[in-house]
Amino acid sequence: MKHARGWGLALVAVGLLVSAAFLCRFVDGSHQSGQWVPDSTLAVWVIPLAVLCQGLAHVLRAKNAQRLLRVVRPTTWRILFSGLSVGFLFNALLPFRLGELVRAHLIGRQMRISRAVVLFTILFERAVDGLVLALCAVGIGLATRAQAPEAAALMLRLAMGVGAASVAVAVLAWLLFTQNRRMLRAVGAFTALLNDRLKDRTRFVLWSIIYGTHVIFRSARLGRFVVTSMGMWVLYLGSMAALAHGFAPGHGALAILGTAVSAYLAVGVPSGPGFLGTFHYYFSELARGMLGIDGVPLGLSLVSWAVLIGPFSAVGLYFLLQRGREQAADAPVALEPLKNKLHRDSDISREFSHFLDEYFSGQALSHVLSTGELRGDFRMVHTFKGGSNASTLLVWDGEGLRVRKVTLPQHLEKLKAQHDWLESRRHLPHLPRPLRELRTEDYYAFDLEYRKEYVPFFQFIHSEDVERGKQVLDRVLDFVDQHLYEHAERRDEPDMLERYLREKVVAKVNDAAALSPTLAALLAHDTLCINGQHYENMGPALARLRANPRALAELASMRQTPIHGDLTVDNLIVRKEDGDFLVLDPNNENAISDPVVDLGKLCQSLHSGYEFLCQVSRAKVEGAVVEYEESMSSRYAELYLHLQRRFETTLPPEVRRTVLFHEAVHYCRMLTYRARINPSSLPAFFATAVRLFNQFNDQYASETSASPLQGEDPSRKRLA
Repeated sequence: MKHARGWGLALVAVGLLVSAAFLCRFVDGSHQSGQWVPDSTLAVWVIPLAVLCQGLAHVLRAKNAQRLLRVVRPTTWRILFSGLSVGFLFNALLPFRLGELVRAHLIGRQMRISRAVVLFTILFERAVDGLVLALCAVGIGLATRAQAPEAAALMLRLAMGVGAASVAVAVLAWLLFTQNRRMLRAVGAFTALLNDRLKDRTRFVLWSIIYGTHVIFRSARLGRFVVTSMGMWVLYLGSMAALAHGFAPGHGALAILGTAVSAYLAVGVPSGPGFLGTFHYYFSELARGMLGIDGVPLGLSLVSWAVLIGPFSAVGLYFLLQRGREQAADAPVALEPLKNKLHRDSDISREFSHFLDEYFSGQALSHVLSTGELRGDFRMVHTFKGGSNASTLLVWDGEGLRVRKVTLPQHLEKLKAQHDWLESRRHLPHLPRPLRELRTEDYYAFDLEYRKEYVPFFQFIHSEDVERGKQVLDRVLDFVDQHLYEHAERRDEPDMLERYLREKVVAKVNDAAALSPTLAALLAHDTLCINGQHYENMGPALARLRANPRALAELASMRQTPIHGDLTVDNLIVRKEDGDFLVLDPNNENAISDPVVDLGKLCQSLHSGYEFLCQVSRAKVEGAVVEYEESMSSRYAELYLHLQRRFETTLPPEVRRTVLFHEAVHYCRMLTYRARINPSSLPAFFATAVRLFNQFNDQYASETSASPLQGEDPSRKRLA
């Protein structure tokens, strides 16, 4: 605080010195040019009247700011008035009205709300000012074209510039309010170039502005805002009209009003009010024509500029000096910054990273969620990784925290099936309990109990003793075996196996290749070099599998029973206190319903490191060479070894061998999803599937022979 205050005072000092130097030069030049008209007088009594009108108008401006910002967070008029006056001071010292940035920063910091939203309200306020001023100027310019053609023409040009700037701000506000998809995708593409932390902060700031437009336009009393703005401008124009009347008392109301409008057009020129020469040039040109006189004394320009700038800048300097005595506010309740997205008690941008990724890429579901938040249907507190067509959120709905799973109406079947699966098993331990379903025209959702004392199993594995992780893993496997799986005899299902290969492997790989030219090019090779090791590509590996009767027989032997279907580390949460666990997100879209599918999912995590693979941002591909960063924790390796030892005592050898196959299939099934969310990392997931199919085939190495696909155009090769 003291450091920032010191820099502010130093900037004020430099600005005053520079302004004083230019003022002296300007006055000296004016004397020499003959612009100073010494026999003209200005009635002194109008100066305090003009200052009083200015002060009252600034009071109304601060009141208007309070009207906009109190819907974001309750605040006092003094905070807004002090921020306005300090911003006004820096407007006088800096070009291009940069003091508005200072004002937004000071108010945002004191209110602990988004500075970007404060800046938006300032721009909105200035856009209203511009429209009022432009309309007045156009009216006066048109009315005085005959009497003062040059001045009227200049006034109309300035009015067009002010009006255009105001309309541009209004259009921007409309684009933000309507969440224009093209604009958001452009922002998403640009921010994707930044590092993760800066990307999340930038996107969250931009989304906060959108959020703020809805909060303000929905809740603020804009009618009163407009009425107050009109009254404020009556005072502003009355202030300058009093000065014009004091200088030229014999002129009509139109000339006096035109001179008053001229002062605000001149002060609004982009060089800034601190540059007295610019103000005097435009003001004298306009006022000369409005008043119908041969010359405008420098005294009128100086007094008008001083009334516009001086008193309120002095008030700003006073508040700037007082800022060092302010006390820090009490720390907020931890949940409040998450419930109120425009509050800035702490940095919460990382909590919404997944949501913001999807929102700025233009995904429809993220816009449905944003709209629900903006309407006030619920408050997003945290976003989790979701599936391909659903999102998982922690929300506050007025009654408490809930985990909400949401999807679009056209994709509700899968999520509805998950709800029904959980509802039918609500009597079982270790499963989340559904609370309610929600159906609207925009989305389908259901809520689950929120267990704040539980942490992700991934975190538990890497923060607790490894033996505790092994115990949890054993208890999870015992739970699904005793409570989810049903006793059933194995049956040979060769047709089901073939359909599984065709739909979940071949079709998924081909669909992903259609989305990714890089993957399509990889499929043209018979072998791949993956991180320095050579493997048969997907086509030859599948041909080798199909040529192995023993492997096909073992895969076709199936035990049909209800399963969880997505038993990855990502879908387990654990209570650190006692190791209790919950199994999340069942999936009934597996085609094969055998417990080995769940085991393959566990190995997808602990063996091939799915959670670590998801952190890979891109894979390098050159011809048949695929390279990407592989990382696997020692804890995962220990748990996988423990899992293999358990398999040796609980599974017959022919079932153990099939686990690798299902682990490989799981990677094929996710390829189209990965192609959509991050095509740069897609080759890493495909390469993992290729490696696993090779490892599966190697279990039968003495009984198989390679049978690569032949006779096809390599550029058009697809899986058979």
